[in-house]
Amino acid sequence: MKEFFNKISKKMLEQIHADEVMIINFDAEISNFIRLNNSKIRQAGNVKQLDLSLSLIYKKKIHTSSIRLSGNIDRDIDTLIKSLNYLRREMPELSADPYLLYSKKNQSSSISNCKSTLNSKEIIKNILDDIKNDELVGIFSSGNIYRGFANSFGQFNWHESTSFNFDWSLYNSNDKAIKQNYAGIDWDHNKFIKILNEGKLKLSVLNNKEIKLQPGPQRVYLSPAALNEIIDMMSWGGFSYKANRIGSSPLHLMTKGDKRLNKDVTITEDLSSGIIPNFHEDGFIKPEKIELIKSGQYNTSLISPRSALEYSVEHNAAEYYESPVAVEIKPGNIPSDNITECLKDGIYISNLWYLNFSDKNNARVTGLTRFGCFQVKDGEYIGPINTMRFDETIYNILGENLFGLTNNQDMLMDCSTYEGRSAYSSTLPGAIVDEFKMTL
Repeated sequence: MKEFFNKISKKMLEQIHADEVMIINFDAEISNFIRLNNSKIRQAGNVKQLDLSLSLIYKKKIHTSSIRLSGNIDRDIDTLIKSLNYLRREMPELSADPYLLYSKKNQSSSISNCKSTLNSKEIIKNILDDIKNDELVGIFSSGNIYRGFANSFGQFNWHESTSFNFDWSLYNSNDKAIKQNYAGIDWDHNKFIKILNEGKLKLSVLNNKEIKLQPGPQRVYLSPAALNEIIDMMSWGGFSYKANRIGSSPLHLMTKGDKRLNKDVTITEDLSSGIIPNFHEDGFIKPEKIELIKSGQYNTSLISPRSALEYSVEHNAAEYYESPVAVEIKPGNIPSDNITECLKDGIYISNLWYLNFSDKNNARVTGLTRFGCFQVKDGEYIGPINTMRFDETIYNILGENLFGLTNNQDMLMDCSTYEGRSAYSSTLPGAIVDEFKMTL
């Protein structure tokens, strides 16, 4: 794949004129998808797709064309040359881009993290053996993701990685479900069995009588999956430099110093897993780690090249939407194997959904409990709770009401496959929170 992109980018860069700049981005995958229903394989397939975007820059104007490639290099080059000619024809109609900024340094790199020995057939065979007596519905995806960059200044960057993502639900005879996920780079079957057994235990509790909770504050445990929904809301402009400058960030009170989180909360943009490439679509190299929140204090924003030019600051090669693509929260001290014992009396929340801001200016979020939420008494599951709506501020959840974070983290990969398999990820602990407000 690297050789293919190298050849095609060199050929296209030979086509440019002396007063033009060309930027090429390559995005490809070879993925396996296996859909399970009733604990049996219902659909299996393989996807190989190659996409390339061609950006032509002339006199501070930029025009971009995106093409799905065939894999036949001669045919693809012919298509790309036609696309380049189209970009040239349209260029006079465009206005100059005042915030156009791209790398002019040669910062070439090549990283391959495809050393994983993932064997989809063997993994699925073992999974089927383990779930033969269960009702499981889910999808297993795995394979290689490729990213490439080249420009007319001689820079060439390449990144390839292997990963898997198994997203599933266990159902009981009453059609109630426990939702689970296991994702990463190397498949550990023992870890999968542990996660699966935890799900089976929770599934057995779903057979107990549903407990009707009254609205009011509750001591809760937020699983990494539930906490991830909260972090997704924080990332909706919370770490964006531009959003903080114009006042639309939900965390703008933190940047002003009016609010802070618990001292145990450190949130980082962390690319060290090697799943996400370390180069920006315009050629800038990203830092391996950016501490966004350090010991509860707002530390650094994600600054895109466009924001840097607009506000005359240094950028950190953030994406143009200025949201983290590989967020990590530092673990705490609560033993992950003794969560219910540490929770003692409260609500175990496995999943949240339908989240939105009820008061974005004050980082207040509302949403609903979802799959597998239980009342816990004396460290034991009692029974499932009715669906509840919560309404709480991030400053309470991860601030003054945070009891603690678990000592282990889960890697959660974005399950999105729209246009391509996503490589975005979160590495998060669970959290015990006091006075978590349930409103309905």
